[in-house]
Amino acid sequence: MKLGIDFGTSFSLGATVYLGTKTILLPGGTYGIPSVFYYDDWSDVLIGEEAEKEGQGNQAKNLKREIKLELTSSFSADGKKFSAKEIVGYILSYVKDVSLQIAGEKNIREPLEGVVISVPAAFTTNEKEIIRAAAELPTSRGGPGLKVLGFIKEPVAAALSYFSTPLVDDTKILVYDLGGGTCDIAIVKSDSRVAEKYTVIDSDMLRIGGKNWDERLQAYITKELEKKAGITVYGNPAYTEKIKRVAIEVKEDFSKKRPNSSYRDKVKARVDINGQNYGIEITEKIFDELTLELLNKTITMTKNLLQRNGGTIDKFICVGGSSNMPQVIKGLKRSFPNREIQVYEPEKAVAYGAAIYAQFCKERGVGTSVLSDIAPYSYGIRTCEDYDKNPDREIVVNLIFKGNRLPKESRHGFLTVSDGQTSVRFPVYESTLAKENCELYEVGDYIMEIELPLPHRPPKNTKIEVTMTLNADGLIEAVADDGKGHIIRGNKHLNF
Repeated sequence: MKLGIDFGTSFSLGATVYLGTKTILLPGGTYGIPSVFYYDDWSDVLIGEEAEKEGQGNQAKNLKREIKLELTSSFSADGKKFSAKEIVGYILSYVKDVSLQIAGEKNIREPLEGVVISVPAAFTTNEKEIIRAAAELPTSRGGPGLKVLGFIKEPVAAALSYFSTPLVDDTKILVYDLGGGTCDIAIVKSDSRVAEKYTVIDSDMLRIGGKNWDERLQAYITKELEKKAGITVYGNPAYTEKIKRVAIEVKEDFSKKRPNSSYRDKVKARVDINGQNYGIEITEKIFDELTLELLNKTITMTKNLLQRNGGTIDKFICVGGSSNMPQVIKGLKRSFPNREIQVYEPEKAVAYGAAIYAQFCKERGVGTSVLSDIAPYSYGIRTCEDYDKNPDREIVVNLIFKGNRLPKESRHGFLTVSDGQTSVRFPVYESTLAKENCELYEVGDYIMEIELPLPHRPPKNTKIEVTMTLNADGLIEAVADDGKGHIIRGNKHLNF
């Protein structure tokens, strides 16, 4: 069995394809596994609903949500410190256990061969490396001990799920995926008559998602509550967590259809503070006004993606749990009046697509011939422009460019700067710049350093030919050739 995991900001879930059928691996009636971590020195580590239940009141300080958006951070509870990698490992381990349990109940008793994990469309290399490392943490350290077969962008995964239903060839869709922490979009083309059945035309991402809607509501409820109760709520973890939960409930109430297929036009937020219950009425108009700016940012990104790709698509597909908010579909239909807009399996499409892609993956980073994706960023190496004349003049030489088809390989020659060097170290930068030579101040994030050992200690000015590869998962690999038959594989020192 191969597993697809939708590791979400708010919820996570697993899926597989068994006997040709897509199957979600969750207990009946369950929306997903809350991506929530809790620790105290009595309960130890709790994940999901158990974490939600325990992390209330004064114990809210021991609860960690939305770790997916803070992968370079750490979290401390009851004097114990956890890295983001460890927390992600615990969450993925729980998803794995639930998935295997439900698979057994469905009589899917094949051994687990590996997993594909979905990631946002423009997650950085470091973020993907952290998730990969977390998934591969051994079970002895609380990790899932998973074999990661690959990554797939979330809107691309949703497209694969949509394309798994019968449709006409040469179909091009735009997937709008509004999840808990990001809004991801992609234009994907399907053609079953060629080897690469699925081609990613373009993709983009904003770090805006349902959590931002929650925060706007939370701020409004807090302000109104402080007026009514005459107390200061801000800075109190117990109050903050309680109001956050109420804000999420309000958003979900606005997103649920009633038996007559209508939506609520007002919701009462009820908050209990020190035994006193306070009710705050929130109308649909207030909710929409609080969050219109967020929605408009996602719509602007979508318009830009369409414009730079000629605007020709056959379908407009909405996925992600936050797409259930009625204002989202209303806003999209208002902004794209001539487009057919369809909500498709908002909570399940990404997990389904990851599971479909997993069926074609055999080993990490190799990818498959079934999907052609593109690089989300440009990747370059920091080096001296002319070391002998100006050793302080450093630039970044881009070897791989945003939009290149994956996997992408590029070579560049460098000279050793002294006799008998034992290694060459190349700082690697990630940016959106499309030009080859960039000033240091122009580029984006420093993401890693690649060390290439030089065991043969070449003399000064020996040419080292470096080959950088961005593999099918969008992760970097590097090898070097000193021109004397010595092929050296680079060691990655990641910036986290």
